[in-house]
Amino acid sequence: MSQRSRSKVSVFVILSLLLFSLFFVSAPLQAAVKATPPGMINSVLGPISPDKLGISLMHEHFTFAYPGWYADATIAPEDFKAALKINIGVIKTAQKYGIKTIIDVTPNDAGGRNPALYKALAKKTGLNIICATGLYTEHEGAPTYWTTKAVWGMNLPKMMSELFIKEITMGIGKTGVKAGVIKIGSSSPKMTTYETSVHKAAVIAQKSTGVPIITHTDGPLGGVEQAELLIAEGANPKKVMIGHVSNSKDIEYHKAILAKGVYIAFDRIGLDIITPFDVNLKNVTELCKQGYANQIMLSHDTVNVWLGRQTVLPEQFAKAFDNWRIDHISKDFLPALKAQGVTDEQIKTMMVDNPKNLFLGK
Repeated sequence: MSQRSRSKVSVFVILSLLLFSLFFVSAPLQAAVKATPPGMINSVLGPISPDKLGISLMHEHFTFAYPGWYADATIAPEDFKAALKINIGVIKTAQKYGIKTIIDVTPNDAGGRNPALYKALAKKTGLNIICATGLYTEHEGAPTYWTTKAVWGMNLPKMMSELFIKEITMGIGKTGVKAGVIKIGSSSPKMTTYETSVHKAAVIAQKSTGVPIITHTDGPLGGVEQAELLIAEGANPKKVMIGHVSNSKDIEYHKAILAKGVYIAFDRIGLDIITPFDVNLKNVTELCKQGYANQIMLSHDTVNVWLGRQTVLPEQFAKAFDNWRIDHISKDFLPALKAQGVTDEQIKTMMVDNPKNLFLGK
C-alpha cells in the first residue's frame, strides 16, 4: 500500500472514530437532559405550569449558612436527616394555611443550597419547591474565587452567566435539578464592582433563559440602584423582584423602586428587629390603597436550619425573633392587612397572581 493510500485510510479511521464518539457517547448525554417546555417553570421535581404555583412565599431558606461554615464542619457536620425532619414540619405548618409553593433563594456561594434535600422535601410533602442559581453580596458571599480571576483580566459577567445558564438549562451539578430563578445581591450603601459583575451576569442569563431575577438588598437602600442597572443592561423589569424593601421604613423609597416597573418584596415580614410589624403593616396597606398591589410580594426570609454551630441569642434579643416563622404572614399579617382595609382580591394579587406573573413576565 502506498504512503498516500495509508494516509487516506488513517484519515477515514479517525473520522469514523469521531463520528462514533459523537453519536454513541454525546447523544445519550444530551438526551438525558430535557429542555424545559416554553412557559413552564423549573421546580426541583421538573417543569410545572405557572398556574400550579398557587399561594407562594417568594423568599425563604430551608437550610442556610454564611460562607465558611464548612471550616467548622468537624465539630458541627451537616445532618441531612435532621434537616429533612425539621423542614417537613415547617412545610406542613405552611400547608395548613394553603401555601402551595416556596422559593428557596439560597445562592451558590452560601451554605445550604441542597438540591437533594429540596427533592426529598417536595416528594414527601407535595409542596412546589423552586431553587436558585446565583451569587451573594461581596460582603457576605464568597467573592475571592471570582475576584482573583478578575485580577488576570478574565470576564466575570461572562463566566458567571455561563454558570447560571447551565444550572437553569442543564441542572445543578449532577443532581438533575434545574434552577428556576436567579438570586443576586448588593451591599449598602452602594453596589461594589464585583456585585455589578454579578448583576450583569444575571441579565445575560435572564436574556438566555427567561427566568426571573430575585435580589437581596443589604440595608435600607440599594433597590433603586439595582433596578436601574438591571434595566439598563436589558433585563425584563416584569421579571425582576427587588427584595428586602422591608428593610426600609420609608414608603417613598418603596415607591421610587416601584416607579421602575419592577416587583418589590416585603420579604422579611416577622423580622421585627429590622422593621417592626406595625411599620410594615402601615406601608403595605398604604401602597395597596395607592394602587400598587399588583407589584408587591410578601415573604419572611426564614431559615429553618442553620448549618454549623448554632448561635445562642442573648435573652433580650431572642423575643425580637418570635414572629420570624413560616406561618406569620398567613396567621398574623394578612388578617391585619384586611383589618386595615386591604381587600381579599388585593391579598390574592400579592400572594398568588404576582408570583405567577413574575415568571410569565406580566
